[in-house]
Amino acid sequence: MTSRRHGSERWPSAIGRALVLALLLVYQCWIAEPAAAQSSAHQAYKIAPGDKVGVTVLGQPDLSGEATVDQTGNLRLPIVGDVRAANLTLDDLEQTISRSLERGYVRHPVVTAKIVEFLPVYVLGMVKTPGPYSYREGLTVLGAIARAGGVGLSAGQTASDPLQAEERVRLLEISRVALVARRARLLAQQHNEDHIKFPDISGSAVDPARVAQIRNGEESIFTAERKAERQEIEALENQLPRLNAEIASLKQQADLERRQRDLNEQLIKDYQQLEKSGLARKPNFIEVKREEARIDENIARLQSEALKAELAIADVHFRMTELHNTYQRRVMTELRDTDRSLMELTVTLPAAQRAYASGAQQLGWLTADQAERPTLLVVRTRNGATEKHDVSVDFVLQPGDVVQVGTLFPPALAAPAEQVGTLPETKKIESAVR
Repeated sequence: MTSRRHGSERWPSAIGRALVLALLLVYQCWIAEPAAAQSSAHQAYKIAPGDKVGVTVLGQPDLSGEATVDQTGNLRLPIVGDVRAANLTLDDLEQTISRSLERGYVRHPVVTAKIVEFLPVYVLGMVKTPGPYSYREGLTVLGAIARAGGVGLSAGQTASDPLQAEERVRLLEISRVALVARRARLLAQQHNEDHIKFPDISGSAVDPARVAQIRNGEESIFTAERKAERQEIEALENQLPRLNAEIASLKQQADLERRQRDLNEQLIKDYQQLEKSGLARKPNFIEVKREEARIDENIARLQSEALKAELAIADVHFRMTELHNTYQRRVMTELRDTDRSLMELTVTLPAAQRAYASGAQQLGWLTADQAERPTLLVVRTRNGATEKHDVSVDFVLQPGDVVQVGTLFPPALAAPAEQVGTLPETKKIESAVR
């Protein structure tokens, strides 16, 4: 009886453990499938400029590390150099890096790549905290709005906000004019022009006196940098006449030595005739032969010095070319940064203008329909093309997307799309960068 009772007590306990194990197995299967799907989606993602990628080469810590894909779509790696990464999946990138390493660097490399940091998503418009937010896989429009504090006014917005918004718009307009003027100056330097061809900025709201001040500043920089470059090049050019004169002098001395050698050869012939007749003295003949050797030595030395001077001239020309290329590389870097800043203004300036218009009207035009269902727009740029999507809150975002939450003011106050980037130069820059 005792053993049967103990057995019956153990029986429910065994059933309970079996049920727990079964539940654990079901749970693991339930969570494994989404994880596998997420991993698959991660591998299918195509890398874009601005993504930070981590590369690990098994057993090669010097070849491993993290790098950001530049605007040209390349990923710079140690030793290998630039590798094309834009529009590739992680698997494609791993294969590309493996092929590059196999070309004389690593035998049978094992490469693993992962996205360390995606391009952020930008949330603009009527949200409490507009700005960039870090991207995570599966992020929806609703999640991005939630990160931005939800739909509504910015925290702490008061009646004085329109004045602050107006000041921000004014500063952004000045920044745009300054960037356009700087770009004109950099283009003039790039093309070695004698003066700057400033574009027409009559459509700008900036005070003409301020525009003139910006142009004068760029003219001063243009003049100063051209003067500095010319002075450095002239300093190198001034070495050329001296080196050419030195070469001419050495050649002239060599010609004189050759004439002396001709005379000495005639003297040797005379001594040889006298020697045949027994009238020549051997010490004198030896002295003449020594003179011949000395003349040949002088000729060889002069030729060597002339060659050194010619190499010095070639070095001066190389330094002049390198100096010009250094200035050009700096101009190209500044031009690329200026174009990027102008592209950013095409987003921030219209948003600031709309925020100012909204604040000026104290947001008194909100309709019930707008309050319940604000307009949502996602702007996506891929392969140089810009796409605009009217979306719902469950729309899945991609890195670099711009989420525009519908305005809270009448359509009459909204800046028309054709007014965004009113400066002709800004439109040219936008199309060129794309």
